[in-house]
Amino acid sequence: MTTSPTFRQRKFGRITALFIAALFVLIAATLRFTKSTGSHRLDFTSQPQPTHRQLQMLEKFRLGQHSPKLNFEIYDEVTGEAISSLGYENKANPLNNLADSRAPLNTNGPETAFFFHIRKSKGGAVKNIMTHCFNLRRAEKITSPESLTFVDGVLNIDTQTLDGLKRAREINLVDSGLVDVIVSSYFFEGMMLFNPTHQGRAFTFLPHPVYQTESLYRSLKRNHENFSGVDIGDWVHSDTFNDNWVVRSLVNQHKGELTEEHLVVAKIILNQKFVIGISQYPKETLKRLVMYYGWNEVNANGLECMNHFLNQENDEDVMFEGKIDRGSERWKLLSTVNKYDMDLYYYALQVFAKQGSTLFGRPYVDKNGVPIDFAKLKAQREKEELEAFLNSFHAGDE
Repeated sequence: MTTSPTFRQRKFGRITALFIAALFVLIAATLRFTKSTGSHRLDFTSQPQPTHRQLQMLEKFRLGQHSPKLNFEIYDEVTGEAISSLGYENKANPLNNLADSRAPLNTNGPETAFFFHIRKSKGGAVKNIMTHCFNLRRAEKITSPESLTFVDGVLNIDTQTLDGLKRAREINLVDSGLVDVIVSSYFFEGMMLFNPTHQGRAFTFLPHPVYQTESLYRSLKRNHENFSGVDIGDWVHSDTFNDNWVVRSLVNQHKGELTEEHLVVAKIILNQKFVIGISQYPKETLKRLVMYYGWNEVNANGLECMNHFLNQENDEDVMFEGKIDRGSERWKLLSTVNKYDMDLYYYALQVFAKQGSTLFGRPYVDKNGVPIDFAKLKAQREKEELEAFLNSFHAGDE
């Protein structure tokens, strides 16, 4: 006669079955992860020589549903070495060369400021202010050839070209102690001057993409005779125009099509790794940088010194504000070709306001001191997008 199992035995059997099933799922997931990512160790010697196209950038992203994480698979444009990372949390990720903006200073060792210089965003004034108002040492090629000597307070090393950045890495510029700030328009290559034990502390000034593009166009017309007759519409649709320059720089995707995924990654990097400045609010931005980095003024006239250089620079980004009507054909043209930079800029404005509170104890206010209602801003933008969508149907009916 067969004895039926007791309730306790049946319960133990179910638990055992569930445990075995869970164990098989865990083993299968581990095998898939190992197959897709390979070893944690980087073996540069086994990598084939990259082609010129590969040197531009090979990149993949893996974004988590709740806390996005980056997964780089790239070739370093300076050295040609292959660099891979299993995710943002992995120590091999190049982004770990930069400290998180909210982390306490010098968390993992010595740190050096990193100014990601975006064109037409008050970069010239900011560099002069750092040198002359705060006596901060930075590198820039002043005379040829380059040398480890200071010219007018600036180390004569080039950090604005790929060749210059390669030499700066070879001489270990960051660890040399010769500079207080690294300035470069190459985000990824500039970031690679640092390492996880000597991180960079990044900041930038973001210009409005429409005004920045207009400024670049007029600068080209002034300085290049063969460009004087080129229409702005022809230029922005030509191969010589670099659309969405900021997003492309942050994700190191200089050519090819951009996607919403690239934009999400750019936002993550900007939010986590940067003290954000806005070129249209330079004084407020500089006040924050002084507080954040603990810069000491050369003399008691620090504010006067800053104002001198801010007023001295021909601020084309601000000059065009209000002179290109929102909704005009020119506005639509320049905002459309830079649609990802536009989205990133409006996101940066929100982070700029929030950092004022979270990092500097300043309230969420606009430039007029009025508290910012982010829910209202979001609703207004959604309304504008809906109206634009509906207008596109009306235009098609005409």
